[in-house]
Amino acid sequence: MPKATTKTTKHDSAPNEAVNLDPRWIVKIEGRDFVTYPGLLDLGHQKGLESIEVEPLQLPNNENGFFAVCKAVVTSKNGETFTDIGDANPQNTSSRVSKHLLRMASTRSIARALRTFTNIGMTCLEELDGDFSAKDQGNHAPSPRTRKQAPKAAPKPQAAKPSSSAPSQGTKPAMSDSQKRAIYAISKRQGMNEEDINALTVELFNRNFDHLNVHEASSVISHLQNNKAAA
Repeated sequence: MPKATTKTTKHDSAPNEAVNLDPRWIVKIEGRDFVTYPGLLDLGHQKGLESIEVEPLQLPNNENGFFAVCKAVVTSKNGETFTDIGDANPQNTSSRVSKHLLRMASTRSIARALRTFTNIGMTCLEELDGDFSAKDQGNHAPSPRTRKQAPKAAPKPQAAKPSSSAPSQGTKPAMSDSQKRAIYAISKRQGMNEEDINALTVELFNRNFDHLNVHEASSVISHLQNNKAAA
């Protein structure tokens, strides 16, 4: 495997700068807190993220056991750089993600560099081995293995709820048509089909592509653009 040097520089935030990690980006699994990749991106932008560059150090193939390695360089608006590497192989990814090893290695390298940049001690959810997929995500939600169904109470009158086929967008507007076209155009150049795009948005936001809000769609566009080098 190619060698890579991890190099970081000291980040001096402005005094009393209001930088907060939204609790919705924190997931509890087996008693431990993990930060999600979108949460790191959100925090990075709060702290003055300027750019992210990804370089593939090793492409997965049969000879190396399908072991992908990428290097990410995060640059702040004041010119500081934070570099780290990430790897992915069939043994440290879920069966769903194992078809996209280079992309996962890229995501992990970015997550590690962002954790240094944002001074987050929590491991990123996407760095975990095994099948900790979107179904396990939820703020401090118990593991599906231990979740028990409460006895059903008598139905109570309630206001009409939005259709389950269209998850709530919260206070943020839905993805725009121009964002949707941009995502399709960029992903097509990278050889991704609609199934790949949907798998990516489920992986990042636990949300199908058609149900993204404008903020999430913007993050997907940035993610795809930053991964051009690794495509």
